[in-house]
Amino acid sequence: MIKHFAKKVEYEIPEKLERIIVAIISGKSDKEIDLTVPIFATGFPLVVNIYGDKPTFTIDDKPYTTASNLVVAGQIYKSKIIFTQTGIFGNLGIVLHPMAPYYLFHKPGAFFNNMWTGFRNSSPTCCSKLMEELSTCTTNKDRIHLILEFLIQLEQDRLPAIPWLETSINLILLKDGQINQEELIDKAGISIRHFRRVFKNVIGVPPKYFCKVIQLNTVFQLLSESSSDKMHLLALDCGYYDQAHFIKDFNKFIGDTPENFLQGDQAFLKEYMGRRRIRSS
Repeated sequence: MIKHFAKKVEYEIPEKLERIIVAIISGKSDKEIDLTVPIFATGFPLVVNIYGDKPTFTIDDKPYTTASNLVVAGQIYKSKIIFTQTGIFGNLGIVLHPMAPYYLFHKPGAFFNNMWTGFRNSSPTCCSKLMEELSTCTTNKDRIHLILEFLIQLEQDRLPAIPWLETSINLILLKDGQINQEELIDKAGISIRHFRRVFKNVIGVPPKYFCKVIQLNTVFQLLSESSSDKMHLLALDCGYYDQAHFIKDFNKFIGDTPENFLQGDQAFLKEYMGRRRIRSS
């Protein structure tokens, strides 16, 4: 059985990475498993170190397998993704700020969308030594140390900051997705066309979609701290006008009603979906 799917790991983030890393999570099983589950959008990309057996995926019904044990998992956008794990489940995840893949890997956000892209195809810096050292690690503490040291190297050669976009992303997160584009554009002081183009290029998804994902995941975060029978109240607290509006969005992103999802076999997935607070700029 799964011991945990996405448990938060307590680890002191180096100061140089505080605005890049949101959280560190770990998932593992205590024996071999045969698991097939959907993967949903959270708004946060990840660096994932696979230390168990490699999972497989179907992306819009097409099979996909990563050859690497260290990958960048990008935004999920307009795709149906099914995760299958056969054997021992063991994944370590470094949850990144939405702008981090662009800054660190010098690639547009869409490069990583809907995929687990191997580090060798992502990193602007040779990662052979990192991959070799990770292959001999036996603890998450050692894995985290190696990956963070490498991310510090990438941070030193990151792309130039885009202050107005950082402000926009942090406002969306601060307001739990409850902010309209007009307000964001007004604060950014740029044209609508430029705002939307740069936002989608860097983050990988349009601003409206990103806001909806953050809003929905805020409900999941509150659910992890409350009970499912209060879901309609939590939805109202998160900016939904009524329960019907929330159920419509939930169905759109999850493909089921909230009640069915939380009472079903996949309810444990809410563990990785909840909003994770980040330091604002």
